[in-house]
Amino acid sequence: MTFGTTRDEPSIDWRSTAYLLIAAAGLATSITILFLGMRAVMDIGGACASGGPYVPVQPCPDGVALLMPLGMLGLFGFGALGLVGGARLGGGWAGLVLLAWPGLFISLGWNFLEYGLAPPTELDTSGPVWGWVIPGVLFVAMGAVPLWFAWSARHEIRSEGSPAVARRFGVPVLPGPPADATPAPSMAWTPADRPGPPETSSEDVVDRLERLAALRRRGDLTTEEYELAKTHLLHGGETS
Repeated sequence: MTFGTTRDEPSIDWRSTAYLLIAAAGLATSITILFLGMRAVMDIGGACASGGPYVPVQPCPDGVALLMPLGMLGLFGFGALGLVGGARLGGGWAGLVLLAWPGLFISLGWNFLEYGLAPPTELDTSGPVWGWVIPGVLFVAMGAVPLWFAWSARHEIRSEGSPAVARRFGVPVLPGPPADATPAPSMAWTPADRPGPPETSSEDVVDRLERLAALRRRGDLTTEEYELAKTHLLHGGETS
């Protein structure tokens, strides 16, 4: 982002945005594959296998044996891509792909509950299948409880910023400048063609301080960068 002559016009990281969009689409596709593949297996009784003298011959539905592993691999691959793209965009975007966790477990838990409470005719049972109902309750809880905690703490997550979220999940974060370093030209409010700091009104200073605070809340500025830029603004470029 630049704050020289292009005021209030943040630059867009199109590559990181593309990473995040591809990751979101890939995660949604992977979860859908696992959801539908699980239903196809449960339609024939909940288990399938073929080959070997000790394996019951119950062929799997067409494509399930190939698509289910691809769906699981897609969760990890697209999840990693989304974490990298979100961490580079800043703010709370690094946590967007974490919604795949509740999406996966709640959807699979729904399958367990639906088929457990209304078993397919192949099972020849007159009541609920508790071997499916109990995992269904556990799966829904594994997805819904983290989602509830994340929603309750959404303000803290937003104020904490993407660097902390990225470090928590092992995503590399570019180090910021040392505390005693001079701010980069793109972070200075003095145009490069002027020899000294421009004269600013008190309203202009307040406006820039508010924008600084917003950048720190989003995680685009570290605490050290925020303090250095604030000192630079209040003292007209002279830091103590």
